Amino acid sequence: MFSHRTGNSRQLLVIACVVVALVTTALGWYAAQTVRPDCVVSISKLTDGNGPDLSDVNGRVWSDKDLAAHAYQQSLDSGRCDPPRARWKQWLD
Repeated sequence: MFSHRTGNSRQLLVIACVVVALVTTALGWYAAQTVRPDCVVSISKLTDGNGPDLSDVNGRVWSDKDLAAHAYQQSLDSGRCDPPRARWKQWLD
């Protein structure tokens, strides 16, 4: 009967170690992700009377995501926004 309890304890210990390792790995991955700090940028685009987006002078139609990324890059280049950094560094602020 004693060996049965020892077996259960070992199984629980192994399961607990696996769970701790998985949680620690997930937290480490999450903390290491590169994120942009809070930065307000403005975008604008033109549409015709029916709603489709108009192209720029080069014929490119910009998506909202592309416009936001371009505006962020311009703000970053001009020093109005901080560069992206690891999420854990933001936790220290």
